[in-house]
Amino acid sequence: MAFTTVITAASVLNKVITGASVLNTVASVVGEWQNSTPSEVSEKTRYLQITLMNMSSNQRVEVKDSWFDCGRFWPPQPFGSIPPGSSKTFFVCNSDGTMFTGVSGGIGLRVYDNDSGAPFTTENNDWWICTFSSPYMGSNKCLTQWKDFGIKPLWDQMEKAHQVTDTYCGCYQKDANHMVFIWKDKDSNW
Repeated sequence: MAFTTVITAASVLNKVITGASVLNTVASVVGEWQNSTPSEVSEKTRYLQITLMNMSSNQRVEVKDSWFDCGRFWPPQPFGSIPPGSSKTFFVCNSDGTMFTGVSGGIGLRVYDNDSGAPFTTENNDWWICTFSSPYMGSNKCLTQWKDFGIKPLWDQMEKAHQVTDTYCGCYQKDANHMVFIWKDKDSNW
């Protein structure tokens, strides 16, 4: 079973509404979690814990696509909707039976109005792309962007574990094997 953490919308949104910055709220909430990596994952050559946080007040996000240069989800992921003020944590790892490989890829998410169900778009952008990498040799990386579709083009731009604080989305590396990706309202301060 996938390790999933759901934060109550009221507690997270209350922190943001009362003026707390998104990054401080995320850091305090993620800092309270205990890292409980399943042994089946921690025994892999390379793995990452990925947390998707929806810090918006009235939008839900859904994983709609994924791409791997190498590696896989552990276990295979039946992604569902992530409502406002909630998060989902899952793992990716190198594939079984491979040698000298890591895990590297990304996911494409769509954002929807929580009340009407209408897709959220701005100009030509309608995908939240999150990319990650834990290579066999080299450093871990992450990058995110609100853009038109294209997981691999953003993956190609990863050079390090970027700390991103864009208008709608951001990411950072919590620790060696934990990447956090954040969706937020445009007017929320980082």
